[in-house]
Amino acid sequence: MRLPFIAIAFLGLGNLVLAQSPIGLTQENGDCTGAIVIADSIYHQSQAVRGFGNKLEIKENPMEDLQWFEREHHSTWYKFRSPSDTRITFEIIPDNIEDDIDFLVFEGAIPGICDKIASRQVQPIRSNISRNDKSNRSICGLRMDAPDDFVRSGVGSSFSRAIDVKKGDLLYLVVDYQDRPLAGYTIHFHYDPPPPPEPVETEAEKKLKQQLLINVVDAATGEPIETNLTIDGMQFDKVVEAKGKSSYMYEMDAYRNLKIGCVRKGYMFQTVKVKGTMDPTVKVEVRLTPISPGARVILDDIRFVGNEDKVMRQSEASMLMLLRFLQENAKVKIEVEGHVNGPTFKNKKEFVDLSTARAKTVYDFLLVNDVEPGRISYVGLGNSQMLYPEPKNKEQSEANRRVEIKVLGM
Repeated sequence: MRLPFIAIAFLGLGNLVLAQSPIGLTQENGDCTGAIVIADSIYHQSQAVRGFGNKLEIKENPMEDLQWFEREHHSTWYKFRSPSDTRITFEIIPDNIEDDIDFLVFEGAIPGICDKIASRQVQPIRSNISRNDKSNRSICGLRMDAPDDFVRSGVGSSFSRAIDVKKGDLLYLVVDYQDRPLAGYTIHFHYDPPPPPEPVETEAEKKLKQQLLINVVDAATGEPIETNLTIDGMQFDKVVEAKGKSSYMYEMDAYRNLKIGCVRKGYMFQTVKVKGTMDPTVKVEVRLTPISPGARVILDDIRFVGNEDKVMRQSEASMLMLLRFLQENAKVKIEVEGHVNGPTFKNKKEFVDLSTARAKTVYDFLLVNDVEPGRISYVGLGNSQMLYPEPKNKEQSEANRRVEIKVLGM
């Protein structure tokens, strides 16, 4: 399952020879939420990392565990995307042969991935925790001929099995030193088959560019306010994230349909939809309203499979935005309201039951991601509050089939 909320493009080419410049490590890079984006097929990290970040996410595992480290020691987290339908292998090459490096790999397109790794609701898909083999220059990684997905602690192969991926698949990699690190390392990716060369942008395509200008203001005063921002649709299969500003400017391809989401402490979260145009400049103003009891937000992007409580993939970003809103505003209490589309029918039990199950799906998602049960409740209202009692098209029917969030207290 993919996660557009945190999607980052993977730009690497199979035969690329120039390494991505190393990024100065911070304490945040020792945590999943601070994962560094690897954007080339060769990445060199010259720093000797020390510590496990702000949060010990992997801990208290038995030494004989096949998939997990016993705990993080000196770790750095990375995330990257597959450039094509291919099979990925890589080597982690220590600068100092004495360093013993282990790694885990996770599928990344999972809502709340970092929280779920910490609670072990998500399992590694590859791991190698074997002792460093100096005859192999202490290199470890994934290899085509490796037979095992997981190699446990102790003497064993330095390589785990290659991973079959689709274009755009998101993966997380955590690199961990068992002992105090002496030097850095290089990560070198390989693809079989190699990805096709990136298309060369024509002069005509260069002209089909737009400037996207986003300003975020207080709805009551009109004053600019700094906010956390997400933009879905500006880049293919990727959600752009930014924070700490009230005004943002981007260049993008013309005629892009956008969903711009904003979260700020003390304000109701909001998503603004922008229809694609050919105008040279697209200006968007997002007006945020302070949180108050009784305030409502319609999560019209939370979609369900027809007559089921199963959330569709396109809903993941909205659910994560709701989660981030509650994390930013730790005292807010909400009610999750489920609604169904049932024109021409009375609000029968089946409608109420289905809407209740859908509201509970969102409620359960929040619980799983450590929102306190006392802060959230849920209710199903069936078709009693349809936005369009007589829907004229598919869009109006889908708008009736929605989830609303009501602020109960703060």
